[in-house]
Amino acid sequence: MLERSFRRRCAIRRFRAGPAGPFLDGYAAALFAQGQSVDSCRRHLRAAAHVGQWAVRRGIPFSALDENVLARFVWHLPRCQCHPERKRPGYGRSPFQARRFLRHLRETGIAAHTPGPARPTLVIEFEAWMRDRAGLAETTIANSKRVVGPFLDALGEDPARFDAAGVRAFVLRFVGRHAPHSPGWVTTSIRCFLRFLIMRGQCSPELRDAVPRIPTWRQARLPNYLPRKDVEQIISASICEHYRGTALRNRALLLLLARVGLRAHEVVGLRFDDIDWRAGRLRVLGKGRREGWLPLPQDAGDAILGYLEARPAAPTDYIFLTSRAPLKPFTSGGLRMVVRLAIERAGIQAPSRGSHLFRHSLATSLLRDGATLDAIGAVLRHCDVDTTALYAKVDVDALRQVAQPWPGTEVTP
Repeated sequence: MLERSFRRRCAIRRFRAGPAGPFLDGYAAALFAQGQSVDSCRRHLRAAAHVGQWAVRRGIPFSALDENVLARFVWHLPRCQCHPERKRPGYGRSPFQARRFLRHLRETGIAAHTPGPARPTLVIEFEAWMRDRAGLAETTIANSKRVVGPFLDALGEDPARFDAAGVRAFVLRFVGRHAPHSPGWVTTSIRCFLRFLIMRGQCSPELRDAVPRIPTWRQARLPNYLPRKDVEQIISASICEHYRGTALRNRALLLLLARVGLRAHEVVGLRFDDIDWRAGRLRVLGKGRREGWLPLPQDAGDAILGYLEARPAAPTDYIFLTSRAPLKPFTSGGLRMVVRLAIERAGIQAPSRGSHLFRHSLATSLLRDGATLDAIGAVLRHCDVDTTALYAKVDVDALRQVAQPWPGTEVTP
C-alpha cells in the first residue's frame, strides 16, 4: 500500500526500513479504506514514521505506546530536530495524526488498550434508563451525566445512605461553582436521577423534595435573534468555502436552521427516509422522540439536492457527513462550528453564535409578518404555549401601544 502513497522507490524503501516500517502498509490500507486521499494518507504515514523514530531513540517499544507517551511526543514537536519532514506544510497536525496511528496500533493488537476510569454502575444504568425508558435526547443525557457523576462522588454510590442535607448541600455548591446563569438543568438532572432511584426502591421518596427550588424566570430576557437581512447575509457567506462539497453542505445546514427552525440535533439526525420529495416535506424527530412532518422550503430542498450530488459515498443513511475522513455522520458540535464560522465570515455582530440563534430569528420574523403565537408554536413544535409567548416581547412597537404608565408618573412619548 505504500506504493499507492509514494511514487519514489527510495522513499518507499526508507519508510519500510524505519522502526514503524512493519506497520505502515497495513496502516495505509486502513487509511484508504476510511476514505483518506492520497495526500492525507501520505501525511499520516510520515507522522507515523516520525513517532516510530522518536520512540526507538528513547527505547520505547510500540507495544508500550499510550496517551502518556504521545503527550511526551507532542511536547517534543516544537523543538524537533530529528525528522526531515518538520518543515513540510501540514506538520502542525502531527499530534492528531499520531493519535490516529495509536488507535490503529490498538485496533490491530500491537499496542495495548489503556482502560479509562471506570464509571459507576448507577451512572451506566441511569444513562440506559434515560435513553430507553424516558426517551430523552442525547444532549439531555450528556448534561445529566455531567451532574450525576459529581453527585455520586460527593454522596457515595450507596443510595440508601443519601440524606436531605447532603443532597441540598451538593446542589447549592454545584450551582454556585458551575451554573450561575442556568441552574435549572442542575436541579432537573438531580430530580430525574432521584426519581430513577425511587422507582427502583433504592432511596427514600422524600429525597426528591430535598432538591432546592432555585427561582428562574423564563420570560425575564428577550430571545437572541437577528434581522432577516443579517440571516441572509450569513447564508450567502457560507458559499465562500474553499471546498465545494463543504460549502454545499454548510449552505444546506444553515438553510434548514433558518427556514425550518430545526434544532441542531434535528438537523444532523436527518436520514434519507426522512425527506418526502414528492410531497415536499421532511420528518423531524424532536424532543421526547416526538415525530412530526414539516414543509420543506424550495431553497432548502435545492440546497440538500446540491449537496447530495457532491456528497461522498459512505455506508450510512445519514444525509450530512463530515468533510474529512473517516467519513461519519455530522455532529451537533460540528454544526455549531459551522454557524460560528459563517457568522464571523459574514462580519455580523450577533448576540450569540449558536445554532439556536436561527430558530429565534425565524420566530421573530414570523411574528413581525403577522403570524399568531399559535402558528409560530406549530412551526417550532412547542408543547407549551408559554414557550412561544417568549417571542411576544420582541414586538416592542406593539407593546408600547398596550403598555400602561406607572401610577403617579407622566406618559412619555
